[in-house]
Amino acid sequence: MPLNMEREESGSIVLDDLVEFLWENKIQPSDTDSLASAAPMLKRLSNNREFLAEMVCRELSDYRSLQSSNSYSAQVFMIYPPQRKGQPFFLRACFWPAHADQVVKTSGTDPFFYHKPHDHNFNFLTVGYHGPGYASDYYEYDYERCDGVPGESVALRFMERSSLEKGKVLLYRAFVDVHDQLPADSFSVSLNIMENSIRASVMDQYAFDINKGVISGLLNRSSAVSLFNAAAALGGGQHREVLEAISVKHDIDRVRLAAFDALARSAEGTNDALEVWSGIRDSDSAFLRGWRAIRTAEIEALARASIKGDRLA
Repeated sequence: MPLNMEREESGSIVLDDLVEFLWENKIQPSDTDSLASAAPMLKRLSNNREFLAEMVCRELSDYRSLQSSNSYSAQVFMIYPPQRKGQPFFLRACFWPAHADQVVKTSGTDPFFYHKPHDHNFNFLTVGYHGPGYASDYYEYDYERCDGVPGESVALRFMERSSLEKGKVLLYRAFVDVHDQLPADSFSVSLNIMENSIRASVMDQYAFDINKGVISGLLNRSSAVSLFNAAAALGGGQHREVLEAISVKHDIDRVRLAAFDALARSAEGTNDALEVWSGIRDSDSAFLRGWRAIRTAEIEALARASIKGDRLA
């Protein structure tokens, strides 16, 4: 489970104090010990009960540029975005509505990752800032033992259920901590010091089915999927050659998978689609071989269903 960094910190600081501390002390959130050393300062910022409301009001006063550097959903409010070359961190506030709040009734729980057990491919330090906080069932697992294929069994070790109440500081460890978030009892806010490194781009992040004890999917955000699909569907032979090269040579298996998916979706018929997936060799990673088996089974099942439908017609 996340490391509990809670301690008594009665002092209060402003946001600039925390930012200055992070820069001057060369805090590297990808290193858990380095990130842990920032816990007292994050707690002191959380003792400042005015700064976040003041920031929100300033942003709202100029709605045309509201959160212009924010690539997250409306649940996230960036308080210090990436803005310098090589910046290893950024700061954000996260809003956690209650189950009875209108936004949850309208949008459902998925946008807030409630009831979606997952790990993280980055470290982050968080503190409860307002409200009772979201609750979590916490688990740990061994990332190195996973291939990353949906349906793969994972030894998830239950640790505890607890809430991120106001003033509580937790350090979430990449590739170790898994949590199944539960809606807060009432609207809550947390503050985060986030790792800003290449790990979030090149390493996989998983969703889990806790009841079955398996990986249920990948959570990585990537523009490659839509771009590859567009290139395969709209482009000519040259575009397919580029995708074929990516599917064979790219260093990141997840990107190769996106290229194979795009090529197979634009294939002309079942045999051509199966031929695309045969491009994954037995010498390739278990990740790609596992996805080859999944996609091949899906294509063959669709073909059987189509034949059966034709016969019934």
